[in-house]
Amino acid sequence: MRKFNFKSVLPFVIVAAVACLLSSAVVLTFYEGRGVPAPAASTVDGGEPKFEKAVFNLKNDSWRDAIINVNKKVAPAVVYIDTVRTVKYQPQIPGIFRDFFGPNFFEGFTPREYKQEGTGSGFIFRADGYVLTNYHVIEGADQITVNLKSGKKYQAEVIGKDEKYDLAILKIKAKNLPYLELGDSDAIQIGQWVVAIGNPYGLHETVTTGIISALNRNLKSVNESTLIQTDAAINPGNSGGPLVDLEGKVIGINEAILSNAQGIGFAIPINLVKENLEELLEKGKITRPAVPGLGILMLPLSQDVIDYFGLNTDSGVLVYQVNKNSPAAKAGLRPQDIILELDRQPVESPEKLKEMITSKKVGDVVTLLIWRKDGYKTIKATLGTLEE
Repeated sequence: MRKFNFKSVLPFVIVAAVACLLSSAVVLTFYEGRGVPAPAASTVDGGEPKFEKAVFNLKNDSWRDAIINVNKKVAPAVVYIDTVRTVKYQPQIPGIFRDFFGPNFFEGFTPREYKQEGTGSGFIFRADGYVLTNYHVIEGADQITVNLKSGKKYQAEVIGKDEKYDLAILKIKAKNLPYLELGDSDAIQIGQWVVAIGNPYGLHETVTTGIISALNRNLKSVNESTLIQTDAAINPGNSGGPLVDLEGKVIGINEAILSNAQGIGFAIPINLVKENLEELLEKGKITRPAVPGLGILMLPLSQDVIDYFGLNTDSGVLVYQVNKNSPAAKAGLRPQDIILELDRQPVESPEKLKEMITSKKVGDVVTLLIWRKDGYKTIKATLGTLEE
């Protein structure tokens, strides 16, 4: 075996070592001072740099304890609501028995009843026992129990409610209670930190935090008002609880979540509550101006309808249905009539006719130009309420 001669490779080792040292020196010289960036600094008059504070300082006690302090201030005034409602249902009869006994045999059977329990949240807004919550929390309830943080329980009376805005006011017989201050939801901003406290899934005093994700959300399937969107966790049972800012002031009433969504919750702006609070307390409901209406269902005037009736117009609406005892029925309007004008103004679409009617008042008399099978007709109708 040939013996390895170390002396023959020694010069190459020395050359490689020197090259590495030179390379390291160049790299250190080029990148000197380019490591972790220093804090941003501004120069004062004396020429010496003045370092700005970081936006978030986790060592800052006031920031670290902010949520803790909010919970201590708000939680004593948050209540947990238990409800019991009677639900009636008709048992489903298998088709084979209906065929055997006849379709009318089971109609005389009395519907069965059972007690359905529900939970929700709310908060005290007056020291003499007034509580705000959602309408859907207490809807149809035979019994409403308000549970305080102290463990005391009270039977509640419904003082005011409004289904459209999903609001309800309860009253319990208690005094000198902790209560929350109503803030200003018009002053809040997207990105602002908020805290939600409630009773999700029956878990008392659950605190979640997040930010305001968006404002003026319109979910007509949930609520007729514009809502605050937040990513603070809001789950079943949170409904009716307070959404507060970092001062502990209520800026919204937690209301709903979107099914199969994560990080999306909604709250009713507290200013909407404040605008209607006095009326809810005094009258028990929110009264709204009557909306005028004719009492018909309409369809757009399609080309097929135009061709069928042989009309020489492409605007108007087809009356699909006339409600019984409605202003339209009393005026003699019929299904399959085509409304061409209202007060000599052309009707271009169902949306346009609705806009024209709602711009008037209940009790106003309008003149309709219509097309019926045998020609043009003029009809006068006295507008009623939209419910009619």
